[in-house]
Amino acid sequence: MSERAYAALPGHALKRVRMGGLEAIYHTPSGITHLLAEPVPELLDALDAVGTDTFVTAERLVAQIASRFDLVGDDPQERPEQVLGERLAELAALGLVRLRAEA
Repeated sequence: MSERAYAALPGHALKRVRMGGLEAIYHTPSGITHLLAEPVPELLDALDAVGTDTFVTAERLVAQIASRFDLVGDDPQERPEQVLGERLAELAALGLVRLRAEA
């Protein structure tokens, strides 16, 4: 089984502008603008805090942000790591974070 790890893009790759409760994120390499709501900007900030050269798993990121965010979801059967991993995979598919799968 492979474990996915994620890292922030270099600072020049994303241009971010807060717009009330939303954030416009311009992906410089593709020329695409994304309009995203929380918790996406906060997830990008958490990855930025780790550094662009450091890949982290969803589990490690949950441990890092647990003190600042309410991580209990509507479904008590869903683990925060699972939900965060799904969001990070979506961000990777959009090109907003880097993905590395380890065997």
